[in-house]
Parts: sequence; structure tokens; C-alpha cells
Amino acid sequence: MNKVRVQVDLDTKEATLLTLLEQRLAVRSRADLLQQAYGTFLWVVDEMLAGRHVISVENESLETLPRFRELNIPAVAPLRFQHYRYLVARPETGRDQLYLKGRTMTVGQLVYKMRANGLDAKTAAEDMALPLEQVHEALAYYETHRELIESELEEEKRHLQEQGVPLEPEVVP
Repeated sequence: MNKVRVQVDLDTKEATLLTLLEQRLAVRSRADLLQQAYGTFLWVVDEMLAGRHVISVENESLETLPRFRELNIPAVAPLRFQHYRYLVARPETGRDQLYLKGRTMTVGQLVYKMRANGLDAKTAAEDMALPLEQVHEALAYYETHRELIESELEEEKRHLQEQGVPLEPEVVP
């Protein structure tokens, strides 16, 4: 089998998500993960070029579709039952962003603490007695939900200002 080497440049968000997926999917190597991702991309493009639509639906909705073809990615199958392993929703708090499981800390609070103290993922995990995988998962969540987290931070700032609470200088990312 002939192989072709391909070099890919990723932005920070893509690299963070790649690292998380590499850990969560327990693939043998980053190359294996990228091969699966590329294969998935080719399948999607092939379906679109054949005039079909690639859509995402909840499992319950599949039964209402007269015909469909399903993409199966073996490495992802074990994760489908629970998207986040180390993060949880706490709707009773009034926040939409997720919290670190076992903590009262939101993902945004973790990220802002890391920035304020100049911590990388490994140091943050050690300093806060968190599994490194939890920090990586939180960083990946932050990258994909940045607007939500930052809007909640702005809302919280407005609320505190209305209450007359002095705010500390903002930490610039």
C-alpha cells in the first residue's frame, strides 16, 4: 500500500480539540486519528457530490426518515452515550456553561484562572488537583463555547456593577 505524507497546520482551537479527541478515543497515534478524520471528511464530500444531504438528527428521529445511510466511526461509538466525561451541567445555577465535575468551578472560571496565573494545562491540573484529562476537556469545551462563556462573564460583570461591587482589572487573554 502506497502512502502519502500530508502536513497540516492547525489553529489553537483545532489543536486543542485534536488533543482531546486523541485522548478520549484512545487511538494508537495522532496519525490514526487524522486518518479517521480524513476518511470521514471524504465520506461526507462523496455523499454531497452524489447529491445527498448529510444531516444530524437525534436517534429518536431516525425512525421517521424513510431512508438513510449512517456513517459509522468505530472509535467514536463508545463515547456516544456521554459527550463529556469530566464536565457537567448545573441548570439550577442559572448558567448555561458547564462545570467541572466534582467542583463548583465553571469552565470559564478555570480558563480565566489559568490565564491570570499563566498556567498551562499540566500545571493547572497539578495546582488544582484535577485530572489532566479534565483540564484538556475543559479547554476544548471553552474553545467550542467561547461566545457563551464570555457572554456569561459579561452578564456577571454587569450584575456586579449594578450591585456596586468594585471589579478588579480585567485579565487580557
